[in-house]
Amino acid sequence: MQPAAESKQQVCWLGGYAFNILSLAFPSIHPQLVKCNYQVWLIEERPQARMNMDVALACRNNNIQQQQQQPIDLVSAVKELHMLTSEELSKLIRDANNDIVQWTAHDGSSKQINVETLARYLMCHLIAKLLESKRDEQLFRYLLAGLRLLHALCDIAPRNSKLEQVLLEDVKISEQIFDLIFSVILVLSGFRQESGLVLLHSAMLACSLYLLTAFVSTQWNELALVLLAHPKVDIFVFGAFSAVHRDIQFLQVRLSGQYSNTAEIKGLCQHCEASLQFLQSLCQQRFFRERLVKNKDVCEEGGILLLAYDIMKLPFCEESSYLMAVVSRLKSKVLSILLHLCEVESVSFLDVAASTSRGLNLAKSTIFQVLELLRTMFRGDLNALSDNTTYPRGLLQLNAMRLTDILSDDSNFRSYITLNFTEVLTTIFLQPHAEFLSSWCSSESRPPEEEDATLDYDPLSASGWVLGVLTSLDDPESTFNASPVPPTSYAFQRTSLLVKVVANLTCFIPDLCKEEKDLFVSTFLQCLQKYGVPNDSRTERVAIITQNLRSLFIHAESLVPGFLNQDDVQLFRLFIAQLEPLITQEFSIARVTEANSPLEESNQLNIYGPQTFSGRGVHESDGDAQNVETNGLMQFRKRKRNIMNHLQISMIEQALQNEPDMQRKSASLQLWAEKISLHGSELSSSQLKNWLNNRKAKLARAAAAKDIRAASSGGDRQGGSGTDPDPDEFFDQGVRYEPGQIVGLRDGEGEEIGKGCVQQARGSWCGTNLDESGLCVVDVTYLKVDKWSNLPHPCDATGTSFAHSEQITGVKRVLWDSSKLVPQPKSR
Repeated sequence: MQPAAESKQQVCWLGGYAFNILSLAFPSIHPQLVKCNYQVWLIEERPQARMNMDVALACRNNNIQQQQQQPIDLVSAVKELHMLTSEELSKLIRDANNDIVQWTAHDGSSKQINVETLARYLMCHLIAKLLESKRDEQLFRYLLAGLRLLHALCDIAPRNSKLEQVLLEDVKISEQIFDLIFSVILVLSGFRQESGLVLLHSAMLACSLYLLTAFVSTQWNELALVLLAHPKVDIFVFGAFSAVHRDIQFLQVRLSGQYSNTAEIKGLCQHCEASLQFLQSLCQQRFFRERLVKNKDVCEEGGILLLAYDIMKLPFCEESSYLMAVVSRLKSKVLSILLHLCEVESVSFLDVAASTSRGLNLAKSTIFQVLELLRTMFRGDLNALSDNTTYPRGLLQLNAMRLTDILSDDSNFRSYITLNFTEVLTTIFLQPHAEFLSSWCSSESRPPEEEDATLDYDPLSASGWVLGVLTSLDDPESTFNASPVPPTSYAFQRTSLLVKVVANLTCFIPDLCKEEKDLFVSTFLQCLQKYGVPNDSRTERVAIITQNLRSLFIHAESLVPGFLNQDDVQLFRLFIAQLEPLITQEFSIARVTEANSPLEESNQLNIYGPQTFSGRGVHESDGDAQNVETNGLMQFRKRKRNIMNHLQISMIEQALQNEPDMQRKSASLQLWAEKISLHGSELSSSQLKNWLNNRKAKLARAAAAKDIRAASSGGDRQGGSGTDPDPDEFFDQGVRYEPGQIVGLRDGEGEEIGKGCVQQARGSWCGTNLDESGLCVVDVTYLKVDKWSNLPHPCDATGTSFAHSEQITGVKRVLWDSSKLVPQPKSR
């Protein structure tokens, strides 16, 4: 049936890639449009996606050359040779006479083919099959067999001069390999059928993607540069993300419990993880992710966010430790992709995502899934299962907290984070004190299964299992290259991210978002009224949260500068200073100064406890911080807003002197966006507005931190209005001791355990800030307890016990809480 005559030439749009099927290129194909389940576009409507005729003409020329020569039986070659491993195929080629490979087919007939001819015509043969055949199981199995054979040939090529000359050095053949990969991926991206083809679909996608590493480079930076130089890179990116999204949707259906074929589910999981990991590795390359953020289909229209949303919605399958680990790694990897995109400096990914109402709603839906994940993980609902097999789950919690840190510092999403995450923060700070210390103020809080790992994907083995070639394996096997993370580095990064989120939400931007003034503190109070520890009184609730906040503040001080900057710590201190009088007033607890008041007693408690916190955490931070990058754990910095060059920034800064409220005026924003676009990168009015908002946030943040530092350094406290609390009031340490003073030492029960002499009571000692921590350095002269008893504040300089300290320093020199020292009369 001939297509109806139309004024415009129609083409079939496969996942963003226009294939113009002409009888001239493929004589065996009926001259009509290829039918697909995707969308048919007019070529004039999407000129940037026009398919030049390289693929079609290349296949036509190869068909002509093939007809002029002796007929080539490529079908038999694909069906028979794909079953060989690369080692078996390599031996067959080495034993060939005149490069003619011979083998015996299943029907007993003798077959042969020239090795160079096979390598030269295989790509166009597979493309022709892809375009001219009905897309059913038979075709998908054949194409996967062809891809497996091509993987084997690429594996042999560096050791065979003929194959190396054709596959790795011939430019035209390289173009055909690119065309084959792009064609397969784009067909897969438009695939809608939910049937037995799902496993073949996922295997074809993973094998196609990893074919790029087989014939281009295994170095991701080199592969990224080659892809960026390809004219169809944007089409490839859109198709790859769409095809991976399709496989994730198939996986979601199977994990819902409707399928009992465990082997198929495991195979699908393996292919999905391999494909997503491929995209993650590309996004780790700076130039690639910068190009990706500018891809309208992927970022502005929500392609990546849709993928992230569906991955975050995957059920954890807690009945299987294997499936739970797979789902955790998938979520960790997609969050890693989002984090890398947020690090792009030339264009703000979050601004692009929030530029339309649809994009903003999709972004919020995805963020909500991230926050719900953190809520679940903080409750401990995803603890390791009871079986003996432990699989790496990726850095899921850490990546989720990193993304929350970035979002809480972004003007597009700060209020959303405040309204939807404050409840989680409240439950954290309402934990029993000992539990809170072990979880957030310890150097050993990393779950054993929270480990970064890279899937070692073998396309030959994976495709062989799907095709039934590797019959010895009942289930597809997955191996990983683990990236061990030092527990101290993990724990300190996790704690620092918690402090950063609170600091970001505390920072108020004057004259920018008036509705956000005190939003975080008021929301925190509302959540505090709603939640509390079981059977607690209001007084106990205040005592718990006050004690936990104070302990975290002191621990945060020890993380500067390895994991936190001083501004974050000071803003966290401001939050405590704002909250403390409010919760006292809210629960009608009069603030008293007697030593026996519940609130005062909570301030005098041992903030670390005798056995739950190791002082090593304070002194190992610098060293562990140096190990972060070498272990694959990078500490993401605040997202930069360098979307303008120095000239553009200077122009805006000068304009702000005359028009400080520019961000409120749409006309001015549009005018200046057009002006500065003439002197650098093009900016929209919305991008300029967001840049101005974040500029104000940065200035307000710096001013707030400066005011706090000035107050803590002994500034004038008399000029205050009396409404804002002095942060130092909350950390009043009471009695001050002097060097040489004789004191008694009391334990956590208030019992005297010994006597000693104060050596230092102010300043810094071995990395510990004595003023902020409320500690003193004491030389113990008399002990009532065993000298091997654990110290409440062990560190490198004191060891872990009185005896250990004596071995190190020659005296029993220890750190002791000032609140647990009792002045003693001088001996006569």
